[in-house]
Amino acid sequence: MMKYINTKMLAVALLTASIGAFAQNAVNPNLQVAMNDPATVPVSAPKVPAAPLKVLSDPRVTPFGAQFVRVKDVARLKGYESYELVGYGIVVGLNDTGDSDKTLTQQTIANMMQNFNIVVNPGDLTAKNAAAVIVTVTIRGNRRKGDMISASVSAIGDCDSISGGQLVMTPLLGADGEVWALAQGPVTTGAYSFGSSGDGGDKVTKNHPTAGMLTNGVKLLRDFGPDYRSDDMITYILNEPDFTSAVNLAKSINDKYFGVAVVKDASSVQVRIPNNYKDENIVAQFISEVGQLYFVTDSVAKVVFNERTGTIVIGHNVRISNAAVSHGNLYVRVQNEQGVSQPGAFAGGNTQVINQQTTSAKEEPASLFELENTTTVSELVSALNSLGVTSRDIMIIFHVLKQAGALHAELEAI
Repeated sequence: MMKYINTKMLAVALLTASIGAFAQNAVNPNLQVAMNDPATVPVSAPKVPAAPLKVLSDPRVTPFGAQFVRVKDVARLKGYESYELVGYGIVVGLNDTGDSDKTLTQQTIANMMQNFNIVVNPGDLTAKNAAAVIVTVTIRGNRRKGDMISASVSAIGDCDSISGGQLVMTPLLGADGEVWALAQGPVTTGAYSFGSSGDGGDKVTKNHPTAGMLTNGVKLLRDFGPDYRSDDMITYILNEPDFTSAVNLAKSINDKYFGVAVVKDASSVQVRIPNNYKDENIVAQFISEVGQLYFVTDSVAKVVFNERTGTIVIGHNVRISNAAVSHGNLYVRVQNEQGVSQPGAFAGGNTQVINQQTTSAKEEPASLFELENTTTVSELVSALNSLGVTSRDIMIIFHVLKQAGALHAELEAI
């Protein structure tokens, strides 16, 4: 008998049947079931209990090469900033690998001892077991008072190593000159330095022993990051400002939360927090949901290259108009040879060493290639590969094409 069941039930039936007969039947990868399609289809199959199915939203590629990306991956909330802290301290407990600069290190130790009501003459101190260091910290996102984070410790004197040392309590200052955190604890370098590099000495060094990490040794003295629970609006800042990206971001948000997002400029989109999220005190859930939305980003066509390494990166939207390219190489060789000018037996001259220089030039024959209009990156790559030139030659070709108006992209050197 012909029966009619919902497509959800059909998906479960197909899945069950495919598992039982996988060895005899190939699964069609192009089969797609619309989860929200109310239509029913005829099928001859036993009745299967309905089960909830969930479709995961994956990034997709548009026909023009642009990609769907998550909001949280390409934008940040206004107020989520990086905070830089810095402090000057001293690492003690070194095995005779500390600073030899008596003025800097000895004065630091003397000043520190005064905090314990001990007054000493800096000249009477030996500093080979201590080293002056700079402590730096970068704080990102929300952090709360009392959190423990890590820091970088770098020597500023001429010490051989800070391995095995202990950082004495060091105040870390913010941009306002106030103390924002305190740092103290053992320094980890993953390196060592032993021996002497003096006359007749032998020194063995592994990795970089004058810089290390202070793991979970920084205690924050204040809160970091914004609190949006009492705000009516939040603002998303695009990492790469672009009006098209901003419009697409606002549209993606408005598709789910009608009329809450407004584009302010090329880099920012202002979003009104819905009343039901504020009333239930779940603003964090709203921010989390928006961060999981997908939208299409856009950017200016760009070619980025690094001549030092010969690396070239071509954006997906770079295009070339029809043009003819001829590129040849010119090699110039200069060779110097040392010769001896020997006068005759009775000439009365002196024997001299002379320099003989030979210069030669070779120019490779260049062929004329036609670059047709390209609409995709793969077409552009194929056209450039057909020229048979190196990456550095391609950089020059790009410059010339740009000057000719045939390259529709920005050039950026790094």
